[in-house]
Amino acid sequence: MIFNVTRDNLYSAVNFLQNITNKKTTIAILANILFETDYNSIILTATDLEVGVKITIPAEITEPGSITIPSKKLFEIIRETEECNIKLQLSDNNWININTNSGNYKLAGTDNEEYPKFPKFDEEILVSIPSDVLRDTIEKTSFAISSENESQFNLKGALFEKEIRDDKNYIRLVSSDGHRLAFMEREVDTDISKLNCDRIILIPKRGVLEIKKLCEKDEFIEIGFDDKQAVLKTENTLMIIRLLSGEFPKYENIINSINKENFIEIDRIEFMSALKRVNLFSDDEYFSVSFNLTKDLLTLSSANMDIGSGEEKIEVSYSGEDVLIGFNVKFFIDALQVMNSEKIKGYLNSNNTPFLIEGDEDPGYLNIVMPMRI
Repeated sequence: MIFNVTRDNLYSAVNFLQNITNKKTTIAILANILFETDYNSIILTATDLEVGVKITIPAEITEPGSITIPSKKLFEIIRETEECNIKLQLSDNNWININTNSGNYKLAGTDNEEYPKFPKFDEEILVSIPSDVLRDTIEKTSFAISSENESQFNLKGALFEKEIRDDKNYIRLVSSDGHRLAFMEREVDTDISKLNCDRIILIPKRGVLEIKKLCEKDEFIEIGFDDKQAVLKTENTLMIIRLLSGEFPKYENIINSINKENFIEIDRIEFMSALKRVNLFSDDEYFSVSFNLTKDLLTLSSANMDIGSGEEKIEVSYSGEDVLIGFNVKFFIDALQVMNSEKIKGYLNSNNTPFLIEGDEDPGYLNIVMPMRI
């Protein structure tokens, strides 16, 4: 195998694959990237058995072939190389010679026969949607996906749904870690009728974050689902993600349980800034802050026996009953910082009910934070 490729094209592809190949694993070859030559291009493949990616970049092929190359060390070499053409040549015993304008390097490769086979899929399942729409739904929801150390397996991913109503097409993502819920729905102009969402589609958190990166590559992205995997495709990149199995909480019941009769209206930036200041005195584990809501006034307070205490008073528009309740302040900050609305509305019914956040300039988005004892 011998080919020439530009440094920038190779760097962009190898850099994109780092999150996949750098994942800790007991299978050593998964730290490598599979290189395969095509007619006038090379195909780079990486997988951690949960997320798999193929990237095709143009190249001048002198001799066809395939080999797997250690991803991290290859990335480091390319990163430190100035803009130029790079020549890769496979020699005896799977050694890869890397030649640049100013240097020559050798890396020990591994035969491609040991590399996992890339999953197959049906092109007919793919539907094209604007990348910015999908990226926006991810930005508004990914932070609420449960972390890896949580025990509830079905909360470690985002729920993907489609809906066609009033002759309009919508996609949505919903996420929850059991203490909060993020919901984002966006209308799309393209026909999504053949998008297979007749069952629960749970995309793992790592997959969601990789999709967000993929959305930055092209204006449109093709997406589809089959029995056990999500398939995403751009002009030169193919991504396949193994879906999670299991149920997802009936989020509609949570949303519908909140009475929207009484609400506060508050400046988003002012609210977020006050929360960050009060958070300086909250505990380091639960980030508990007290919300004392009275007529047209919200008082935020926190205390730490070892540090001190903090209090912020914010004028709000509110005419309901007095409420005293505690929340994890970081959940509010996560939600507010992805919003665009200058003013937000917060719905709070009593001293033990969830807090629902939405804004007029963030159509289709809402966030719910569950209360905590204070």
